[in-house]
Amino acid sequence: MRWFGVFIVALLLTTASGLASAKKAPLTEEDRTVVQVFEVPGYTKDQVYSAARMWIAENFKSAKAVIEYENRDEGTIIGNGIINYPCGGAFSCMAKADWTVPFTMRVESKDGRFRLTFTNVHLAWPASYGSGIVTPAHDGPVNQRSDMEKIGPELLKLGERIQASMGNAADSDDW
Repeated sequence: MRWFGVFIVALLLTTASGLASAKKAPLTEEDRTVVQVFEVPGYTKDQVYSAARMWIAENFKSAKAVIEYENRDEGTIIGNGIINYPCGGAFSCMAKADWTVPFTMRVESKDGRFRLTFTNVHLAWPASYGSGIVTPAHDGPVNQRSDMEKIGPELLKLGERIQASMGNAADSDDW
């Protein structure tokens, strides 16, 4: 009976170790990809494309060209954007206040809907010095699942904003 107890303890330790290493497995590009389809009933593919392009131009301002590729016939726009890192609390926000999340965004338009795909999701922060510790600047892929769990919903809010802007555009057409 004693060997059974030792076996159970060994099994539990092995399982816990396996779960811990599974949580720490490096993220793949697929893990760093966020995709969602947004419905915009009553809009043609061309209207969806135009509204998304206008929203991107008005909301992503950068020294670098935001739109890297666009094709009206395909209804596709590919561009680069940056959002602030979505910190989750006072301490986290103090430590990560100057972190940003650069990404590539692909908008694919169809009649009544558009699909947003976010890839090349990175974390970036400037060099810092504090308490005698130098932290070099960083710009690299997101490596922590917990970071992607915070970033993903923030990226999808951009789609909600594009979706909402289509209704606002229709309201402002009658000026």
